[in-house]
Amino acid sequence: MSHDHLTVVTSARWLADDLRAAGTIGIDQILGLDAPVLDGRTALWCSGAWALRLLKAGVQHPFLSAGPDWLTRVPAEFLRRDVWAGTIGRMPYRGEGKMFYKLAEHKHGDIPAGLYLTEDTFQRHVRNVFATADHVDELHFVGSAPMRYTREYRCFIAHGTVTAASFYLATLPGVNDSTATITWDAYNGEQAPDASRAAAFAQDVVDAMGADQPPGYTLDVGEDADGDWSVIEANAAWSSNIYHAPAAGVIDSVLASQEPGNNRWGWTPDALFFNRTQPLGGVR
Repeated sequence: MSHDHLTVVTSARWLADDLRAAGTIGIDQILGLDAPVLDGRTALWCSGAWALRLLKAGVQHPFLSAGPDWLTRVPAEFLRRDVWAGTIGRMPYRGEGKMFYKLAEHKHGDIPAGLYLTEDTFQRHVRNVFATADHVDELHFVGSAPMRYTREYRCFIAHGTVTAASFYLATLPGVNDSTATITWDAYNGEQAPDASRAAAFAQDVVDAMGADQPPGYTLDVGEDADGDWSVIEANAAWSSNIYHAPAAGVIDSVLASQEPGNNRWGWTPDALFFNRTQPLGGVR
């Protein structure tokens, strides 16, 4: 069954308006205070936290994700750095020096993605944040050697094709070794930095991955000061900020990221977050 409607769960009216402007599918916007009635033909754009609440309420929906360790399978030529993944309880020693760490499948305000002195520093921080919770050591993480990007872009993918792309962040040198950032909302859509080279690089990655990728997802890619490109991370299209990406291509990716019959790519929330989540009300 194909989707013929997209429900956007957000308080940001502009997001639904931007997607509606594509004119390719019926779109409505809800705040998501209660669980919507889903008939199998309605796709969703929503936050990961809201998706958790929907699933916790017992509503079945085919949210797809590349998974916590997909980035480690991307060929080294597209990563340009060491990347590893695992669980908090079994973090490998990666030597001295700061490394980049993040939770793989979830966002938490007290556990920011970023540089940590050692893997033990990140591990202890996560355990301290969830001091009394069960399943802490089962949380998935992604680690990598640090990279410095001058510009970063988001690329939306549907069925092996990059369907839309947008600039979202530039990092510029400041004074005394500081940096300054420019975000996507400093531009209107027509003035935003061109994303065609980012899309071309992302397409090379998609082609290289072949069947080892979900039907729909997003790739964040970056360019460094030497003009070299690499993959930053993969995200679920159904919860990814669209920035200035062309709406029609975004919609194609969002719909593809919820196609039924792709159990291999089904999003599996970490048990700690699932157990702590309050279900949505209004389920009938």
